[in-house]
Amino acid sequence: MDAKHQLPEKVFNKIAIAVAFSPRIEAILAEAKNLEEKFNAEIIFIHVGKQSLEHEQYLKHLLHRFHFDDEKNKIIWQNGIPVETILNVCEEENVDLLVAGALEKESLLKYFQGSVARKLSRKTKCSMLMLTDPTIKPIQLKKIVVEGSDHSKTGNTISHAMEWAKAYQSEEVNIIQETDLSKLALTRSDEFKEVEVAKLKAVLLKEEDEKLNYILSCIDCGNIKVNVKRIDGKPGYVISKFARENNADLLVLNSPDRKLNILDRVFPHDIEFALADLPCNLLLINSKDEE
Repeated sequence: MDAKHQLPEKVFNKIAIAVAFSPRIEAILAEAKNLEEKFNAEIIFIHVGKQSLEHEQYLKHLLHRFHFDDEKNKIIWQNGIPVETILNVCEEENVDLLVAGALEKESLLKYFQGSVARKLSRKTKCSMLMLTDPTIKPIQLKKIVVEGSDHSKTGNTISHAMEWAKAYQSEEVNIIQETDLSKLALTRSDEFKEVEVAKLKAVLLKEEDEKLNYILSCIDCGNIKVNVKRIDGKPGYVISKFARENNADLLVLNSPDRKLNILDRVFPHDIEFALADLPCNLLLINSKDEE
């Protein structure tokens, strides 16, 4: 196993906030301030649209209200198509984390067309946080659920999840290993007896457990309670269902391996199950080593 995937990358140094002048703008800025303090990060505010004097003065008023330092942070106003413009700014500014508000669930038509936040999550090259219910007084992230799949990105994702857990003094982190029974069924054939198939399954699951244990042995979990659970079912759907049923405050997943398109919403990629009906705040971790 390549150890580089289990070594923690540096915490987010530059965070971009997608700003829209909506009723939730104050809550988004409050969450941004919380992130700035938790990670000692530089904050970039991105607004796509006309830079009117009214909006400029209003945003400056809000930033002053939430005690943002003018010298440390910056505001970028640009015209253009929202998704492409935000993505371009993030790449030009070498952003580590993009933050945007997102409704838990959208109409079927809007889901297939894609909202700005969901389009960003499918295309961004940096990590992304989707806030489903931002508040003026940000909630404590007591319960975090994180992907524990057998993937080269998983070590880095779990490492970041633990950094969030320590920063927010979370009570517990649940690492979910999703067992796709449809894939295990492919091991069945006329050449294998049922007993042999059972043994092969046991070997595969043991290998996954050993990889996850190795990842955890390389990560400082502090005093955070860490639970590892294996659940049978469709990857993406299973972990989203678990997060909802257990009232998780944050779901942490690997970023997609490729850019997703509308076909992934008809024939879902794992991540689409979470995007279709967000169970809570969603954090997608992108490893720049994977780009």
